[in-house]
Amino acid sequence: MATCNVYHDKRREKKKGLYPIKIRVTHERKTKYFDTVFAVSEGDFIKIQTGNRVTDELRKVKIRIEKLLKKAEEVIWDLEYFDFEVFTIRFKDTGDRNDLIYLLRSKAKRLKEEKFLSNSNLYAQAANLLERFVKIEKKSSKLLIRDLTPDFLKSFQRWALNTNYIIEKNKAKKERKYSVTTIGMYLIRVKAIINGQIEAGLMRAARSPFGKGKYIIPKSRISKRPLEKQEIIAIANFETSDPKQIFARDMFIFSYLANGMNFFDIFMLKWMDIKSDAFYFVRQKTSSKLPDKQIRVFINQRIQNIIDRHGDRKEGNPYIFDIVPRRADLETATKKIRSQISQVNLSLKQIAATLNITQEISTYYARHTFATMMHELGASLFTIKDVIGHEDIKSTQVYVSGEKKERLMQLQNRLLEDETI
Repeated sequence: MATCNVYHDKRREKKKGLYPIKIRVTHERKTKYFDTVFAVSEGDFIKIQTGNRVTDELRKVKIRIEKLLKKAEEVIWDLEYFDFEVFTIRFKDTGDRNDLIYLLRSKAKRLKEEKFLSNSNLYAQAANLLERFVKIEKKSSKLLIRDLTPDFLKSFQRWALNTNYIIEKNKAKKERKYSVTTIGMYLIRVKAIINGQIEAGLMRAARSPFGKGKYIIPKSRISKRPLEKQEIIAIANFETSDPKQIFARDMFIFSYLANGMNFFDIFMLKWMDIKSDAFYFVRQKTSSKLPDKQIRVFINQRIQNIIDRHGDRKEGNPYIFDIVPRRADLETATKKIRSQISQVNLSLKQIAATLNITQEISTYYARHTFATMMHELGASLFTIKDVIGHEDIKSTQVYVSGEKKERLMQLQNRLLEDETI
């Protein structure tokens, strides 16, 4: 392990009788010296070291030197694998690799180049919000990794939940407050950066501000129940002459029947994905980690009817549903799909209001309800995980973690039943 100490460098005199004080760092028989801007005589250096007969001016120098030495010790301890280049960046607080905001934006840029636009946007938005906070709190546009403490994150969370952002909708600007869910999504990206530093040996796991007894990323307390089967049937049989509501109804049922398929993946479906009595797709969300994980969806009569009703077979158009312009790049396609999903969500809320469904439903409910219904019909968690395309079983458990109210009430009423009566 590297070591450090205070060193009086008498190899080169700076002024008459004054020699520079440096921090000496040694690792595997290699030594480097780091300037402290202080230069003192040999006698004054002994006073600083011993603390005897120290003047007020020397006491200030002693305090500054001790802080620098402590900082060097902390940087060394932080590094899982010592490296002089990384130590220099951290110790001198120089270089972009020491700035969390820069690291978040670099990750966003890489994800954008790899065509993972949604995740890229979350990293960029996390960087922007953190930058707003540190400009207010620290009068800086940088956030050094060593300053990311549990207390800092708690302060950031309190501030963010009382901070507004502006969205443009129908050419009008509206102010919204950040939600617990949104802040949690941003901080998950921050945690991913920190975990990356730990895995690369640039930081000790013990220095992470996240975890039990430290900072816990907030989760929304709002519980969104899946729809009841009767509610799904009511939506499927909903009659309307409004073309937007017809499209929203059919896409919702398509998602529900097609393994809870995400709407982004639905609108990216191509005619070539259909093979005989099924179609196959790779989830865009997990395609980087599971590029070969093809999900198969059997085409029943209801799905076929929806394809026949809304499918577009114009020459040169590869997509089944006419949302994405032909030959559009991924960024353009994503914008078009997001706009369409917003319209679908608006129409779904109108349908729910007409049907007296109290839930504020959105496209997400089709996926959640599919997983829940499959579980109730006896499918194992591993089967649901496979058909829904989750990366790990924990995500599936979140979808089907709750028993229905009626089932819980039945169990509760049986707690004191006398089975001998």
